[in-house]
Order: sequence, then C-alpha cells, then structure tokens
Amino acid sequence: MSAIVVRPVQPEDLEGFFDVRALTYNDGNPIPEDRREFKLSRGYAAINEGEVQGIMSLLDLTCTRGAATLDCAGVAAVAVYPHRRKSGVGTTMLKWLPRHLREVGTPLSSLYAFREPFYRRAGYEVCGKRLKITCPTGRIPRVSTSLTVNRLKPEDWRKLDACYSAFAHARSGFSLRTEPLWGRVLGENRPLTIYAAGDPVEAYAVVSHSTGFWTTDHISDFAWSTLEGYRAIMEVLAGIAINKTALTWFEPSDSPMYATYLDQGVLAQVERPIMYRLCDVPGAFRQLVTDESGEFTLRVRDDVIPENEGPWRIAFSPDGVAVERCDDADLEIDVRNLVQAFLGEPSIMDLARIDLVDVKDRAALKSASRLLPALPVTCNDFF
Repeated sequence: MSAIVVRPVQPEDLEGFFDVRALTYNDGNPIPEDRREFKLSRGYAAINEGEVQGIMSLLDLTCTRGAATLDCAGVAAVAVYPHRRKSGVGTTMLKWLPRHLREVGTPLSSLYAFREPFYRRAGYEVCGKRLKITCPTGRIPRVSTSLTVNRLKPEDWRKLDACYSAFAHARSGFSLRTEPLWGRVLGENRPLTIYAAGDPVEAYAVVSHSTGFWTTDHISDFAWSTLEGYRAIMEVLAGIAINKTALTWFEPSDSPMYATYLDQGVLAQVERPIMYRLCDVPGAFRQLVTDESGEFTLRVRDDVIPENEGPWRIAFSPDGVAVERCDDADLEIDVRNLVQAFLGEPSIMDLARIDLVDVKDRAALKSASRLLPALPVTCNDFF
C-alpha cells in the first residue's frame, strides 16, 4: 500500500471529496451543485493509491477559556469510503490534523464524535457536560420577572451578541460568533422566532414554533447573562408549552434548572458531549488571561505531538503567561486530560483527586489550579 497523504483539497480532489461525503452524509445521493462549495469551512482529503479515500472539513472557530479567547478549529464531516474503512485512512487524517494545526498557529481543536474512543487516538477528550433538559409542561418553573420580553428576527442577531458573549466568557468551550457564524445558528431552513428578555438583552431563546399539539418541542439556542434574564425566558417557555407535552433545551453544567428548579419528572441528561484537543500546549497557555500570580512546572504525555511534552515552566500574573522549557516537572499529565484541566471541567484538582495527574509537589498543583480554575465547559454550536 502506498503512503496516505493528507492535504487541503485540490481542484482534482473535489469529485472524490463530494463522493465520499455523499456516501456518508447524504444517503448516497450526489451532493447538489449548489452545496459543492466551502462557505465557512475548509476541505481536506486523504489520498491513497491515487484516489481520495477520506475527507474532513474544518470550521474556523474560537474557544473561550473564561476571559480568554483562543483560535479553535472545529472538525466536521469526517468520512472515509465504506470499502476503505479500517485501512488506517481515518486514523492517519486525525493524527495528521493536530500537528498541522500546531504548524499553522491554531492551538485548539474541537469536534463531536461518532465514537469517542476513535478520536482519543489522536489526543482528543470529552470536556464538560452539556445537559439536555427535558421538562414536562407542568414542571416548567412558574416565575415572575420585571424584564420585558420582545420578539426578534434572525437579522436582529447583533442585539443578542453581547448577551451571548457574556454567557460564553463566564464559561469555557464556546465559540464567539461572527455574522457568518450567527448565520449558521439562525439561518436554518425553517421559520425561527427569537424571544429576548431585557433591553439590552439579558437572555434569549431561539424557537421553531410547531403547530402540533401535545408534542415535545426543542428550543434550539438559549443563553443568558443574568439570572433575571433566565427567569424571564422560563416565563416565555411556560407560555409556549401550554399545548405541548414537554420542551427540551440545553444548559451547561452550572444549570439554573438543575440548581434551583429541579422537580420530579424533569430530566437532566448529558447528551452530545464535545471533545477538544490541545494542538500547541505552550501557545495555548500563553493566551490565557488571569488575575492570579504563580508558577509551576508541567510535563505532558503526547503520543502524537511530542513537541508538546516539555517539560515546561509556566509563570503567570495579570501581565500575562510565560512558558519556557525546563529540566524537570512537578506535575505530569496526559494531553487528553490536560485539555480538560485547561478548559476547566473536569478541573485539574478533580483530575488529581482521581489520580489522572502525577503530582510531585502539592504546592505546584495549587498554583496550577489558580491559573486553571474550575469552569463549566460546553458549546452551543453544533457542527
């Protein structure tokens, strides 16, 4: 077998690229001409024996870590010809990608896995907990609010942006939205109504109204910057649900529903977890923002990108984060668990508690936890 080569899609790769995509994501039907373009993504192909055998697409996203915002490549549409699977094509693509992203200056990558163990081979790991709330109509919280709720349209996305950004920076893992990325969320091929609480907006919910009675309907996008805003949207949802059996929506693990309003019959289930990968460990640490000061040394086990291993001396203060090589380390961690600690869920203290951090010096662990405090991790964008 010839060597598998992964590369950005070339003109001569396009027919094979969309053929692989059709067999995996379009029920075998040819991809229509009007969908054979890369609007928000970049295509990559795995070439073996002179043919395109595997493909993937990357979205140029960002990833919050509290106050910091890092570049992040969202991996979508990974596929291999059915008759070429289990030949190493998919694994080669996924192990090539983090090194490529490191070389082009993208420190993080994220994806939704069809099977998480497959992507762990390339250094990805599940971070955080996205909770799917399934709330029967009679269990939606009965609350009152002083906030006015207005109806908005998708073209009013700028009114939502500050609320969404505050929601994202209070946590980790969220991609901040440019106008095209708001278009991905609000440009669905169905009518969408946005209910926004407050002026300026303190919370919003995106709803695709269903005329069916006694159905379970889903709220497609929901964010809040204040608890009062959250309560105002609960009041709206109670009205929407009057002729429904239940509503569903997603919340991060610091869910107000779970913390305050949980009731018998309400389900809060972890669903559609997202995976992340640190492609450039020192580069990612240098982009963190902190009010704390301290220092620790860290060794990373990375079986795909050995340049990430260090060991590293990481010194931080409100002026920034400095990372340099050193001779030894007080903390050692696998790159898969490091991305969890880096984003904040599970936190580095939680990981140490279950022996997923090799700790030689407890003071170093405490210092690392000041730079990497626990934060809920999730993402409101699906790809």
